[in-house]
Amino acid sequence: MRTKTIRCPSTGTRRTRQAVVDSRSLPIETSVKTINKDVVVIGNGPSAITLSYLLSGHWPYYKGMDGLGHPPDFLHARLESKPNCSLVLQDLKELSEGLEGRSSNPVALLYDTLNHPDADTGQDLPSLLAWKNHPEHAIDHVVLGRGPPGGSWQAMEGDVLTISRGTWMELANLSFREWEETACERQIGIRQKRASVKHVAQYYHDYVNIKGLRPYFRDSAEVTSVRRLDQVKSVSAESCAPRLWQVTGHVRTAEGLENFQYVTPNVVLAIGGTDRPNSMNVAGENLPFVIKSLQAMEQLISSQQLNKQSEPVLIVGAGLSAADAIIAAHFHGIPIIHVFRRKATDPSLIFGQLPSNMYPEYHKVYQMMKDNGMTYTGYTPMEQCQIVRIQSDGKVCLQGPDYSTKIKVSFVVVLIGSRPSLKFLENNGRDLTVDVTKPISCRNNPLDVDLFTLESTKQPGIYAMGPLVSDNFVRFAQGGALAITRDIHTKLSRLKAKEEISNSVIPSVTSESVCYLDCPA
Repeated sequence: MRTKTIRCPSTGTRRTRQAVVDSRSLPIETSVKTINKDVVVIGNGPSAITLSYLLSGHWPYYKGMDGLGHPPDFLHARLESKPNCSLVLQDLKELSEGLEGRSSNPVALLYDTLNHPDADTGQDLPSLLAWKNHPEHAIDHVVLGRGPPGGSWQAMEGDVLTISRGTWMELANLSFREWEETACERQIGIRQKRASVKHVAQYYHDYVNIKGLRPYFRDSAEVTSVRRLDQVKSVSAESCAPRLWQVTGHVRTAEGLENFQYVTPNVVLAIGGTDRPNSMNVAGENLPFVIKSLQAMEQLISSQQLNKQSEPVLIVGAGLSAADAIIAAHFHGIPIIHVFRRKATDPSLIFGQLPSNMYPEYHKVYQMMKDNGMTYTGYTPMEQCQIVRIQSDGKVCLQGPDYSTKIKVSFVVVLIGSRPSLKFLENNGRDLTVDVTKPISCRNNPLDVDLFTLESTKQPGIYAMGPLVSDNFVRFAQGGALAITRDIHTKLSRLKAKEEISNSVIPSVTSESVCYLDCPA
């Protein structure tokens, strides 16, 4: 096994460790240099950034119960039974048992309960976690992202406010409010309990630099293939060598495309869920005046291709992105026809679930939808309606519950959600989902993972986090980083112990006698 020297980005010191894999034993025929990593993370959004922070050796510790009785007594008792022991070294299944909340992933609930006590009741209380740096436990990894750190946040419309409170957007051990006060001007007011997308994107970008994670990140990287590598025949069945994965792709540089190739026992999928907009599956959907992003509509407005003299813009959808499009178009005096499949009074619409004092702009849209166009000039809602066909002459055929009509529009803006793309995996990743007969869907058919490790139940060595496992909020996605870090740390500790045993001259030592999670007694 090869020995290499790496620099710990947190301390700047050099340390020597053994690479988990040796590329000389792999059947790879390529001129691209193979780089060995303990972990390859695909995606560089907030969940991936948090994972990198933990993998680099920064571990969370329980500080104790606060003066308001947080966390629940049963969780406090479990944590106090192992004082001064990081959560990375504890039994996450035992700790999370009995917790309830807005995530279906128990470790996400555990982390959120400790990091944002009573958040679901609207509280904004200090975290119950402290952080310590253990450079000796840093795990060699790389984070591959198609753009700068922050993932899809870097491509969103900057002036839009987040749905979640600004403090819920923060990552481990860096207060969003403290960063905001020093990095940018902030308006004061009820709405500013939320944060602008622009500030959140900048916070994630700055976080990587502030926390010394930059050496782990590789921007402008497109992954094109992830495939399993079979061990060479000379490796015995009893070998402790892990299953290996080859991750290939390219980085876009000023000189062109630079290919890369990593070999690793652990691949983490953290790509989010916004790669591909959902389709209406109607004729004419691919015509050039049909667009599927708020950003594209904003560009049309900025270039005056879409203005108050235009034919009406047809906006499709009843979610927050559609509402943002309505707000933008209405602000610029652009006539709007709004098509959505449900009734405006449907209680499942998200607008009715948002407090009006914190989300006044969305409640304004909700009122417009229910008003049936009686009060708000330039806005026409068409509930329980859907597009049947889009014609090349700009006319759109619509079907309602008891009518059909045809209207002339300038543009069609389709904002009906999106789905992830795992095209770099075999069968587009469908074999990793809960129902392999259906396409991947963050809401209805996520990746099938172990709830306490987030490792795939279908392919060992593949992990998933964030929207891919139905954790769509930043505050919950971070719990996945804890689950994955614990599992990979345990794997590497066991591998190291087995190697030491195999090289030992003391025959009486067995692998079962080794304690891998070295919490204080």
